[in-house]
Order: sequence, then C-alpha cells, then structure tokens
Amino acid sequence: ICVSPYVRTPSQTCVNIKIDFYNCGAVGHVCASNYISCSNGVCSTAPSIQLANPKTIWSSPEDGSVDDRMFSVNLPFSISLYGTTRSSITVTTNGVLCFGTCDDDYSETSLPTNDFSGVTVFPFWDDLYVYSSTSQGIYYGTEGNAPNRVLIFEYYMSHYQQPSQYYQFQVKFFESTPGLVQFQYFYASDGGITATVGVQKSSSGPYIQYSYHQANSVQSNMVLTFNTNIGTYNNSATG
Repeated sequence: ICVSPYVRTPSQTCVNIKIDFYNCGAVGHVCASNYISCSNGVCSTAPSIQLANPKTIWSSPEDGSVDDRMFSVNLPFSISLYGTTRSSITVTTNGVLCFGTCDDDYSETSLPTNDFSGVTVFPFWDDLYVYSSTSQGIYYGTEGNAPNRVLIFEYYMSHYQQPSQYYQFQVKFFESTPGLVQFQYFYASDGGITATVGVQKSSSGPYIQYSYHQANSVQSNMVLTFNTNIGTYNNSATG
C-alpha cells in the first residue's frame, strides 16, 4: 500500500509524485530536460533532492512550511562519533544533528557552544526555513549493504525570510568507520557567511570547527570529512 503522496508504479514500487523527477505529478511523467527538479508535483528549475529513495523527516509538499523545529529519528543502524554510539538522533531545521540533548536555536555561534551539551554535528548551523509549495525539506536514506552501509541525511532549505537563497547538503555516517562524518554541499547561496560548520563532543570540547561566519567558506560540490577519532578534517571536491 502506498500512502499519499506516494503512488504505486507498474513495477509495484511506491514513488513520491510530489518530488520524483521521473514521476512528477503523475506516474510516468518525466520532466523535460530544461527542468532540474520536481517541486510539489510540478517540474521546476529549483534544486532537486539528491537521495534516490528518500524517507521524509519533514517535506514541504506533504507538511508545508516549518521553522525552528526538532525531530527524533530512529536509525536503521547505530552510528558513532567521539566514542558515543546512538541508534536514534535529533535533527533540527537549523542545520544541526544531535546525539544527545538538542536545541532548535537559530542563532549560531563559534564552537564549542553551550547551546548543545553532547555530541553535536553542525553541517550548516544557520537560521534555515522550509517554504511551502516547494520540494524543500529534510530527508534521509541509506546506501550500500551491511556492514558497509552509509546513512545519509539531506537538507534542502532556504534562509529565513529569503526564499530564493538555497542551501542543499548531505550529512553521511559510515557503518564501517565509526568516528567519521562527512558533509557534502550542493548549494549554499551565500557561501556560508552566516553559518557555523563543524562538530563537537560537548559544550567544552573537544571540537573541530571548519568555519564560523566566514565568507565563501562553503562552495558547491565541496566535501568535508571530519575524523573525531583524531580531531582532524579534510576538504575535497566532487563533481
């Protein structure tokens, strides 16, 4: 059984006709080449969701707009950072993922921050917002097979009161490599000038800060890999 907005295809799979580029608005309706996404069931030139089979944490087509919220997510496998292992985490709409106590604070600071007491991941801590009638939202999914699965969270948001300012990025946790987390960026309209990017174990550290209010620090196709086992990060590019 497929629950709306998911619709069953002839191959008996469920597709989300609100965001599926190849089934946009209806099963089998493929968007033309001059479009890059399916947004609320309509072909669009706005950014598209990168996950192949996303599960929804919050989706504009289904849930509408959202601001300053937190969501608990039960994970398909346990993940570890800074020696802390969790089978569930909290995801915020302001670009923060928490292993412990969380906060929906949108006023980013440098790291370490007292706003988050436990292991916390900051792929793009900023005042983010999901606008209605778009394909924006927070999604997650997995790739690969045990014991080498990758858990991926994907954010597609805009800045609060700036709907045309896009941010789209993924956060990846690796089943076979505890202690590592990777951020992959597709869009960051303002280059991260009002964001905090990094990880921390607690409000007093240790922590790894990549950037804080730094102009042009976040670029399209940039990949940051944080190794909390040794306290380092690597900056590379893809695409």
